[in-house]
Amino acid sequence: MSSYGRGILMILGSAFCLSTSGVGLRVIQEADGWQILFYRSLSMMALVLIVLMIRHPRSLKSRLRALAWDDLVLALILGTGFVAYVFALLQTTVANALFVFSSAPFFAAVLGWIVLRERVAARTWIAIAAAMSGLGIMVGAGMMGGRMSGNLIALWLPVSYALSVVLVRRSQQGDMLLALFLAAGVATAITIPFIDDFSLGWVDLGVSVYLGVFQVGAGFILLILGARYVPAAQVGLLALVEPVLGPVWAWFTVSEVPAEATFIGGAIILAAVGIDAAISAARSARAGS
Repeated sequence: MSSYGRGILMILGSAFCLSTSGVGLRVIQEADGWQILFYRSLSMMALVLIVLMIRHPRSLKSRLRALAWDDLVLALILGTGFVAYVFALLQTTVANALFVFSSAPFFAAVLGWIVLRERVAARTWIAIAAAMSGLGIMVGAGMMGGRMSGNLIALWLPVSYALSVVLVRRSQQGDMLLALFLAAGVATAITIPFIDDFSLGWVDLGVSVYLGVFQVGAGFILLILGARYVPAAQVGLLALVEPVLGPVWAWFTVSEVPAEATFIGGAIILAAVGIDAAISAARSARAGS
């Protein structure tokens, strides 16, 4: 399999992992958002550190000394993005947050073109437009007026995602996992002043660790590793699989039956993503043969 094909699979795997947050949060008993975010970020740090030690057992110290500005900027952007997700959901509706996140492919495409000079194919622009319209159908009925502060905070989600993808693709390092570790540390540090009680019940602690290890930990590890091989615009487009899968997991696990609009919008998004990825993969395979 080509590097491009592996990158596509890793980005899809990232979206799969990230889409499970809603299911995890449904079974939380008493913990508030800041407590969940703290233990999620802490367990994410542990996972990324283990992966770093496995991938770079002898060069971890040298990688620390070789930290570049791109690594530090990525850590700050991703760390604040992790926290902004919580703020957005506290101050606006899930529908609003998802709708705002649907602009991620546009930001990624524009930034990739400006910073990396990556040409965006016409079919990808069409796929982005189709996918965003599909997500609009999914959440249109749930959109609510007002809540401007929450909507503005939610705007940082697609911007931080797009900036992260561009930074990963621009980096000269083999991977930016060390920056991801620092990003989890940034999120952990930000949450500490907002927590009055660090004790959690076993269920809430287990869910928080699950979110840190699998949902956001594995999700962003796959994103960091896969984004190097896929154009920024397509990474943003593939990310829209996340809001499609989220309602599906809620349906299967906690019996939240999606609305008809969710099925229609989700089908449009998956069709747009699938057609664009299939055409790109086929052309990549022909070019490599």
